[in-house]
Amino acid sequence: MEKGQPSSLDKLEAGLLSRDEFQQQVLDELYSGLYQYCRIPDGYRHCQLASRNIDLDALDEKALRQLVKNPPPEIINPYPSHIKGMELFTLLLSGDALVCDYGDPLNPMVGAYLFGPPGSGKTHLMAAYARKIRELLDQKLRAVNVMLSKAIDTAYGRYNDRVAREPEATDDAIGYLELVDGEIRSTPAPTRQFWETIDDLKSRVADYEYQPTDLVYIGFKELFEVCRYSEQRQNAMNALERARVVFIDDIHPQGDPEQVQLVLHLLERRYEMGRAGTFLTTNLQTTELGGGDEMLGNRLLSRCAETLVTIDFSDCDDWRRKVKSHRVRMVEEEIDKRARSHEHREE
Repeated sequence: MEKGQPSSLDKLEAGLLSRDEFQQQVLDELYSGLYQYCRIPDGYRHCQLASRNIDLDALDEKALRQLVKNPPPEIINPYPSHIKGMELFTLLLSGDALVCDYGDPLNPMVGAYLFGPPGSGKTHLMAAYARKIRELLDQKLRAVNVMLSKAIDTAYGRYNDRVAREPEATDDAIGYLELVDGEIRSTPAPTRQFWETIDDLKSRVADYEYQPTDLVYIGFKELFEVCRYSEQRQNAMNALERARVVFIDDIHPQGDPEQVQLVLHLLERRYEMGRAGTFLTTNLQTTELGGGDEMLGNRLLSRCAETLVTIDFSDCDDWRRKVKSHRVRMVEEEIDKRARSHEHREE
């Protein structure tokens, strides 16, 4: 924090931060800026591992417009690749011994490489699976979150009590000495004591078996920025390597070897650490990710073949475009109909 800038404690006191927002800031500091990526993006929270068939030709214009405006939770008119994806993720969620260590869905032994054109449903399926994993992880973290919330409330309560009793000590950055039972003791100022308590709390939370960052859902662009340009990039990379499940959406290195190396390094480190649960979506086949670097491409292909189940969505339609094209065709048919009617009137 820059000198003169209000701290999160200052904002909490001023009512500019709620207790929950303060707690989130504490966690974000603890997890090197990755805490914001421990939730499924809002745009995908409706997604489900389900499908249904719809006769688009039987829908009127209003119904088609609603489909575009409000994406359904299911995959519409699924292709075989959609079914394969749903079966894979269902197998993982069931904790099947074939794909999960000790039958635990939070310890997957395989990941997935979903590739295909935009709008083909690969991100929908991955997000639907991630949402279920997040629910399972949140159950494990419930006790941690309760403890964290209570501890912050207690620390803040003690801080307020001391400020009320010792208003002259609030601006003392060092604290003061006092005689207690014949011994000289050092008592930190209320602000310093509060932050020491928060630091101790962070250490305790970091020792728990399950962490919020055991699930990371991040876009490829954000991943590259966090791991290459953020001040805490090494800590962030370490957290990504240790996470139980990592989801990386829309990998598009565009021939940049540094970006390809990031993906390869992450896959290799997670493989070495026994964290095989890495799930990727991209419009590129593994052979194309190398960006023309044959050696790099082969290494990436080899690592993917060992750890990831590959599902090809290349033959799937972009359902949004398909629905929109139905709407356009209906408009065109209406125009033709009116044009023919106009011709009849002229005759």
